[in-house]
Amino acid sequence: MWLAVIVLTAFVPSVFAEDTDLLEKINQLQKQMTQMQSTIGQQNDKIRQLENRPPQAAPSVAGTEIPPPMSDYEFNERLNNSLGGANKWLKDLKFFGDVRLRYEAFDYHNGTLAETDPRNRFRYRLRFGFEKKFPYDLTAGFALASGVPYADPTSTNETMDGLFTFKPITIERVYGIYNPSWAKIGPIENLEIGAGKVVNPFERASSEIVWDRDVRPEGAYEKVEMKLFKNDTVDLGFFATAGQFILDEDAKLGNAASAVSGSGGDSQLWALQGGFNPVFYIPGLERPVDFTSAVSYYSFLNYADYSNFVVAGTSFARGNSNNIAPGTQLDAQDFEIVEIYHELAIYPFGVPTRFFFDFARNVDEHVPKGIKGTPANRADAWALGAKLGGIAKKGDWEIAYQYRYIEPNAVVGAFNDSDFGDGHTDKRGSMIKMGYGLTDSLTLNTAMYFVNNIMAETSTGVLDQEQRRFQVDLVWKF
Repeated sequence: MWLAVIVLTAFVPSVFAEDTDLLEKINQLQKQMTQMQSTIGQQNDKIRQLENRPPQAAPSVAGTEIPPPMSDYEFNERLNNSLGGANKWLKDLKFFGDVRLRYEAFDYHNGTLAETDPRNRFRYRLRFGFEKKFPYDLTAGFALASGVPYADPTSTNETMDGLFTFKPITIERVYGIYNPSWAKIGPIENLEIGAGKVVNPFERASSEIVWDRDVRPEGAYEKVEMKLFKNDTVDLGFFATAGQFILDEDAKLGNAASAVSGSGGDSQLWALQGGFNPVFYIPGLERPVDFTSAVSYYSFLNYADYSNFVVAGTSFARGNSNNIAPGTQLDAQDFEIVEIYHELAIYPFGVPTRFFFDFARNVDEHVPKGIKGTPANRADAWALGAKLGGIAKKGDWEIAYQYRYIEPNAVVGAFNDSDFGDGHTDKRGSMIKMGYGLTDSLTLNTAMYFVNNIMAETSTGVLDQEQRRFQVDLVWKF
């Protein structure tokens, strides 16, 4: 009994001593936490004071004043004050453009002495514009480009010539587009209504035997895209486009009988295009197979009559036969063109590959038979080609080949490819193109054309001449 008392008497003081030390340490930690919270609060107050303080110039170094760092809020405030609120208008505003420098050489074979002289020239193309999106699904924009006014609807090139004289800038595009969101119902994915001087809406299912890629039609168009069917193996789309374009506006004097020379009827283009775009998802292929098939109809009302193919004294017959009434009527008398276009896009081994075939016929040609020098029943055009690769960034490449056959009265010579030979129709031959992406925005392109005259095969007085054209382009997009 006494032994237990002695043991407890010795143990209890030591336990109380340890509790006292623990309490003292806890009190010290609480004091340290309080001091840290006070210090953090003081630092936060200083940060808030610095943020609200007016900007002050930093000390200069070697006579140069270095501005202090700026917060996002301060930047936006300064921008708004400087522009007077115009920064809100800059929202959804997109600028675009490109510069192209070109070396071009011509070589002629099997022609007369005067026509076999080679030619070398340097050219440039400059395009710049902007596009702005507005509320209520509206878009508007315009673009300027190099080129001589009324000189060529298929080119904005300017030749380096003329003793360093200054070169003109023209209006390339000016347009308004309406894409109503309320129309996206059921199978309709997009409805577009546009007007002005616009990017050609018929390029999607057409090749350059009908449309040069620089042509900018003037008038109005309507376009719809639909999704008809979709499952794990096929995605079927449909598209349709209608266009109402003005070619040449002439005043009348009451009726056709009283019309003066050069008058008699406004020239217009009414166009329709419809096609299907099935996409096939095939097991084992890295990407789907994309196919496009379309039919287009172009009605060039009054184009071949009343000198409507002549602008500012320049004839745009360009291979369309014009022997019966030079300058006033084309021999075809009418251009009602049906075009059938097919395109297949596949990706073997990860390389984009495209094949196409295009056929066009003027179904309303009326060339009088038996007139010397005027070809009859020469109203067909066709082209086929392939393209490997595609340039979107640095290191990308592409190579393409096409063969084209364009009879004199098949298509309107004013609007198809301007680089194919020396004219636009009555041509057959090959085109080879190659390109490489030097940077994400700088591309080096080359092209070669080997083109012969079709009518030299059957007509006397037409040279069996081959036009060889070589181009080297440096293109910078911004």
